[in-house]
Amino acid sequence: MNSQSFCILILLVSLGTVGCGGAEVKSVSASRPTTLSSEKPIAGKKVKLFIGQDLNSIRGYVKSGQFPQPSGVTTYLSFYSLLSSNHPSYGGLGLDNRGYPTNNAVDWGAGSLNAYSLAKEYPKSAIIIGLNIAEGNQSAVWVEGGLRSIAQGKYDREINKLAVFFKSTKNPIYLRIGYEFDGVWNKGYENTRDFISAYQHIVKVLRARQVKNVAYVWQASASPIDDIIELKRENISKWYPGDNYVDWVGFSWFLPPDKSVKGAATQRQLANEVIQFARSKRKPVMIAEASPQGYDLGKMSKSNISPLWDGIAGKNSKRVNEEKIWSEWYKPFFSFIRNNKDAVKAVSYINADWDNQALWAVPYQNGYWGDSRVQANTEIRKKWLSEIGDKSFWD
Repeated sequence: MNSQSFCILILLVSLGTVGCGGAEVKSVSASRPTTLSSEKPIAGKKVKLFIGQDLNSIRGYVKSGQFPQPSGVTTYLSFYSLLSSNHPSYGGLGLDNRGYPTNNAVDWGAGSLNAYSLAKEYPKSAIIIGLNIAEGNQSAVWVEGGLRSIAQGKYDREINKLAVFFKSTKNPIYLRIGYEFDGVWNKGYENTRDFISAYQHIVKVLRARQVKNVAYVWQASASPIDDIIELKRENISKWYPGDNYVDWVGFSWFLPPDKSVKGAATQRQLANEVIQFARSKRKPVMIAEASPQGYDLGKMSKSNISPLWDGIAGKNSKRVNEEKIWSEWYKPFFSFIRNNKDAVKAVSYINADWDNQALWAVPYQNGYWGDSRVQANTEIRKKWLSEIGDKSFWD
């Protein structure tokens, strides 16, 4: 048992979260500040670049030795599984219910996850955490009425365990609670009242536990695909928990910016909608997930994304050169960031070989994603380095 593990265990005891047998995380009635945590991250003048979204993808980028150290890294947690010993990494957190780190990473088909390992491996980096509170089938756990139960305090032990983790690390944390709340793929979020109540309750409990190093991110999907599926453009303000519960506003960016299908809003239009909302609330903006969907930087190809968008996923594959890929996706993406530099203060790029991850691979039931590793192609890597090498813009 190393010194950091011992510190976590002592913190568990001080919070009252360990039972007499030390095997169960219990509800917390009181908490006290710890000197371990940093202050919560705030927006600076420059844009912070994060790399995600799983351990191997992050390591591939960092350990390639070809890029500057990113400002931070990204991972994900399955909220309802945080106490479950049936999951080798306890919902991706990496701490068991005694406060001991687990050596196992969990992989639900989208890469290996272990938040504790990530924090230990990158102790000087900020961490973006996507906290999945969706209902239905979540990481092999079937959940119904979860959002309402969260708001009623029935999952406070899970929130307490999050507090223990946050207070045990010096990493600044950006917590994306119920990320992509407007995405039709997230069951339960369509009930906006339940979503807001659950979001607010999580923030309240973490604050009551004196968690100081977490900024709370409210993230839309900004997805044209969602609008095509639902045949409507939603009013994102219906999900807003309130200024007191939101530190950052976020959204995702995957598709070509100006293509419109079936009259739906474009990626750029939906992104602008989120940014305009953030400006009205005076909140900094995070592009919390970004990746050039449909392109394979290793094979230098472009394929259909989805029958809803351009045809059968993975079909109609064509060879493309570096200039075409850069001009179609990267150039407008970076131009959008620069044109909105007053608002956009953080960007998380997913640097993954999606096609080798089970959730995104053949038969492409979740659409075709490709390979977004910028180190996979020499010319793309050079262009990427030229962009992020601007120290007057990127932190």
